[in-house]
Amino acid sequence: MGAEKEVFMDTNVFTNIVDNMQSAAASCVLSDEPLGIMNVMEGTDVGRKMNEILKKVYKTQDLYRHETADSLPRALLTLRDSMIEQDKIISDSLTVEKIGGKQ
Repeated sequence: MGAEKEVFMDTNVFTNIVDNMQSAAASCVLSDEPLGIMNVMEGTDVGRKMNEILKKVYKTQDLYRHETADSLPRALLTLRDSMIEQDKIISDSLTVEKIGGKQ
């Protein structure tokens, strides 16, 4: 049996975690029903303040979903691909020498 210049890296678990995170984040959507009835609270100072807070919550939720469903998974999969490439470069540079004895 000859020496092989390969180092194996199993990325299936990593990829599955990223895919699951992406799916969970994409499905994390607040109902927009409360936004349709916000004008009910416009008659008071507290109501106007609550409307501002609710708008910020929805904006933040959209940004969070975008980052966790799009940007972060893309970055993590790029990291995975870089690790695979580094693994390949390192394994290609290995030299295995047999010194006496049987294989």
